[in-house]
Amino acid sequence: MSISCIAIDDDPHSLESLVTYMEKLPDLKLIKTFTEPLQALSEITASNQVDIIFMDVEMPSLSGIELAGLLRQKTNYLVFTTAHTRYALDAFKVQADAYLLKPYSIIHLAKTINNLYPTGTRTRHPFSILDEHFFYIPLKGENGDLVRIDLNELIAIEEIGEDIQFKTTKNTFLSSKYNFTKTLKMLKENPAFIQITPTVVIAKQYIKSVLDDKILLSGETSFTVSQTYIELFSKFIEQNSLQKDAHPNTLM
Repeated sequence: MSISCIAIDDDPHSLESLVTYMEKLPDLKLIKTFTEPLQALSEITASNQVDIIFMDVEMPSLSGIELAGLLRQKTNYLVFTTAHTRYALDAFKVQADAYLLKPYSIIHLAKTINNLYPTGTRTRHPFSILDEHFFYIPLKGENGDLVRIDLNELIAIEEIGEDIQFKTTKNTFLSSKYNFTKTLKMLKENPAFIQITPTVVIAKQYIKSVLDDKILLSGETSFTVSQTYIELFSKFIEQNSLQKDAHPNTLM
């Protein structure tokens, strides 16, 4: 398997280090490097899509955040390389897939590649990007504050207009939806969660009771299964019922 890559960094030393690491990882195929962001914008815009773009954040004439917004559609995965943690929130906004904090080692780079392409395939595991089974969300209305969401504590995710509400065993948090397109997709695909309406995904482990189409979750949270998802949820209940021959009054 060959993973096509482009590297953009105005610091020649940092760029050289990244290129040296990439040469030691046989799956990575370096297409081109850039030290000038405007040149990168011009050439990448006119070229074919690549698998990964590695991009520094602080660059002259055009920042990595600005450049990423213009080039995001030209790469499957976007990886920021920076010496500053303060750009984490901005990385959310341009849907970055990973964040390498300088100075990073070849081990950190290899781990990032393994997260994006586990077991050497081009198919990403549903939670490969959520390393250690947690992720951070920027709070709505706050000054860039991030809150850690542990998957084992996550009860439900609900889209509310342009926002997303994260209900956990400890608290409820609200964040802007545009930050979480990929996260929502991964949650929906993970076997620990199940979608019950077009806007609600719940954790199976926190289901306390089901009556008809009403679901009661831990934390006194409840939802109604929509018609579109009744069959899917009914199969889940049937597969996890101790009395297979019984006909409980559930979602009928």
